[in-house]
Amino acid sequence: MKLIRVKEGEFKRLIKTRTVTTLLAQESNVKDGKFSLFGIDENNQQGYAIRHGRVDVLRTWRIDVLSAFAKSLGFTSIEVYFSRIDKK
Repeated sequence: MKLIRVKEGEFKRLIKTRTVTTLLAQESNVKDGKFSLFGIDENNQQGYAIRHGRVDVLRTWRIDVLSAFAKSLGFTSIEVYFSRIDKK
């Protein structure tokens, strides 16, 4: 599956046109408690990630902010994946 980084406005457009049908949240390996958002286009086997507007770095949110964003986009569920790194 190919991953394409897009800005937030383009991500919202992909959802509005029903290109993206599934949302995933992946916890950052660098920042504890921060998650990146990915949208999946199952028909074309492509993934989309929201990046920052000025630099090509993935945006991260706290999970409560991310879930509110997903609700505002009309989603009723989101898959959440936690980082597998043991930070003892």
